[in-house]
Amino acid sequence: MHPPYISSWLVFAGIIAHVSVPQQAGAAVEKIIYHPRYDDRTHDHDIALMKLTTPLNFSNAVRAVCLPQYYQDFPHGTHCWISGWGYTTPEHGKQLQEMLKEAVVPLISTKKCNSSCVYSGELTPRMLCAGYLDGKVDACQGDSGGPLVCQDELTWRLVGIVSWGTGCAEPNYPGVYTKVAEFLDWIYQIIEVMGANGQMTSKESLLLELSLLYGSRRRSSQFLFPMVCF
Repeated sequence: MHPPYISSWLVFAGIIAHVSVPQQAGAAVEKIIYHPRYDDRTHDHDIALMKLTTPLNFSNAVRAVCLPQYYQDFPHGTHCWISGWGYTTPEHGKQLQEMLKEAVVPLISTKKCNSSCVYSGELTPRMLCAGYLDGKVDACQGDSGGPLVCQDELTWRLVGIVSWGTGCAEPNYPGVYTKVAEFLDWIYQIIEVMGANGQMTSKESLLLELSLLYGSRRRSSQFLFPMVCF
């Protein structure tokens, strides 16, 4: 199943301002492989793979983010980065940002986020939490599918994908992210199968979360370029 009009979708890489989007030369989307266990009620398994018709050209402005390693667990309190085109306030209306924004958020333990004063057990093992319990900084509508990247020595790793939350930067409601490390087997399996059929390479595959395709209770539209790093 694909979202409507997928044949008209174009992916642009290396863009930090809407005014710099070229009129042409975007990479067309050929196929989307969504996780078969995605639950649109709980947002569990909120991840998909996207195949482009042509590979992206990596450059100083377009690079891949590394996938996390198996069983890699960043400590709670680790400061990570989010980025996106979404609203800067919940009341921003439907106007997205002209410039790509970034922010730093600390990782929060799942135990804390599942406590009765936060999300009361809504997080599954395939989710993680990041932000501030006093509501300082957060992703918002328009940021879904965006990256949560954390630095592992000199390597930046895609630890999470913006998925859901309650409001934007609300006290006791930090952002909830898809935990990418929980999906490595699935990602490698899909890429291996499609690669064996001559259908997908690492430069042609993109991660995005399903709320971008089918609508979440908050947030939408950012593309990630993952690759395997050791």
